[in-house]
Amino acid sequence: MEKSYSIIYQGDIIKALEENGINRYMILNGQLAVIYVDENFDENTLESISEITWVQEAQPMSSLIQIQDGVENGETVTDASGTDYIENSPYLSIGGEGSIIAIIDSGIDYMHPDFINEDNTSKIISIWDQDGNTNPPPEGMIFGSEYTRQDINNAISNNDSSLTKDDIGTGTIAAGIASGGGALNPLYKGVAPKSELVVVKLKSYEGTYENGKINYLNTDFLAAIKYVLDISKRENKNTIINLTIAERSRSIILTNLLDTFPYLNSSGVILVSGAGNEGNTNIHYEGTFSDDSSEPIDITLEVGEQNSLDITICPNGPGRLGVEIISPTGEVSYNVQYSPDEEVYKGKFNLENSPYLIKLTYPWILSGNEEIYIKIFNIRPGIGTIRVFPEFFAKGEFDLYLPNGNLIPNNTRFLDPNSYSTITLYGATENVITVGAFNDKTNGMWIGSSKGPMKSNIVIKPDIVAPGVDIISPFINSTYIKSTGTGVSSSLTSGVLALIMEYISTLGTYQRKLLFTKVLKTYLMLGATKNPIYTYPNSSQGYGVLNLRDTIVAIANNI
Repeated sequence: MEKSYSIIYQGDIIKALEENGINRYMILNGQLAVIYVDENFDENTLESISEITWVQEAQPMSSLIQIQDGVENGETVTDASGTDYIENSPYLSIGGEGSIIAIIDSGIDYMHPDFINEDNTSKIISIWDQDGNTNPPPEGMIFGSEYTRQDINNAISNNDSSLTKDDIGTGTIAAGIASGGGALNPLYKGVAPKSELVVVKLKSYEGTYENGKINYLNTDFLAAIKYVLDISKRENKNTIINLTIAERSRSIILTNLLDTFPYLNSSGVILVSGAGNEGNTNIHYEGTFSDDSSEPIDITLEVGEQNSLDITICPNGPGRLGVEIISPTGEVSYNVQYSPDEEVYKGKFNLENSPYLIKLTYPWILSGNEEIYIKIFNIRPGIGTIRVFPEFFAKGEFDLYLPNGNLIPNNTRFLDPNSYSTITLYGATENVITVGAFNDKTNGMWIGSSKGPMKSNIVIKPDIVAPGVDIISPFINSTYIKSTGTGVSSSLTSGVLALIMEYISTLGTYQRKLLFTKVLKTYLMLGATKNPIYTYPNSSQGYGVLNLRDTIVAIANNI
């Protein structure tokens, strides 16, 4: 068994790692690397390496797509995205040509006819199966198998489906919504059928929190980002990276590890993320201390039958908190408060045989505020308490977060939750287009769509919302199915962006230089449908509902 870490570094990190016996690593860019070590590896080794300026153990990520049954009463991608406007226009002939859409998820059913061109070749440029073992890994990577377009074309010619498989189906769904060609059934084609695909099948991990539930890790995900960017540079094509998996929610994020990739700021390279599916879960608690309070606040937490649990706590502002955990049987943990050495406090609830650790970081690199991380192993079901102490505050507000709701039992929850400020970490910053899920059937928000606000800056999240309920798409084993979630909405938006980028590219050389994330985000905001009964922007819908026709009109009127 291995565990992995993300590290921010300076200097000759390769020499430093190898001198300390760490030989399984991937250098992702000039600041970021990921390492893979034995499960019994002592993390203190990393603290002693001067070239490492920040380290974080791998964080679980989960899908933003919920698979439904069949296609009955589902909505076609054409209706949801409004691409009939393109098809019926005598002046527009665009299908996403010249753009790559990257899918980083559970893989793809590459034999599905909707991913095969009319000449029997694949629309997939390449696949990195991180669990694969039949081909070498991509250059610079240390695991998995890469399958080139030629490999995939040969497999199609031989009717060979064994190269790589999507065992879950969410990756195939995301790819089909954004880019499916509709060869098996033209009614169910994707938004941008002339776009191409790059696919990463992430390593999957079972039972991190609850037995039977699958998660991914952000270390593998970050390596996937490097792979996609390498392909983008090689192909020299516009690239939309569709984030359909997510880390846990956060209320305060100023930067994230994606900001270490300079190429993501290039014209023609766009990040799109689902906002999160935590709008009706119980994974967020919001608390407030009064200005003169010195008394702790007790937060009640119910825990279901599961293997482990972790909790993050952060103040809204530069203040500091202390914390204790009280187990269901009444045992009390260490009282952990700020100390400059960032010591990890380890203890055990003896009656329940549940070891725990508490780590307090101040300031945390991604938010600039305090971050308290709690992990409880071999956790027992019952009602426990998180006791939070005020140390000092600029503001009295603080937030607690559990893992994403689809990774933990339904009855693991805060008993007094708050559904706001539940945007996923990678959707929380300005350099990504963050998309919530709208329900066309009810002409209102999908209840599960995560909400803002972000509490530490003026960023409005989500940026927009898009249809994301019961959308029909390709599925594994050359079938179709309907699905729901903000990963569905981000896939729809990724396809729309491929259309928009092709349209802008037809307007001239200068316009092609304007394909930056913030510029395209502005066009989406200008074209979004706004219900007159609401004030925009707002914490649920951002700047409104995706509207392809009005966005193209906005571009035509403003270029």
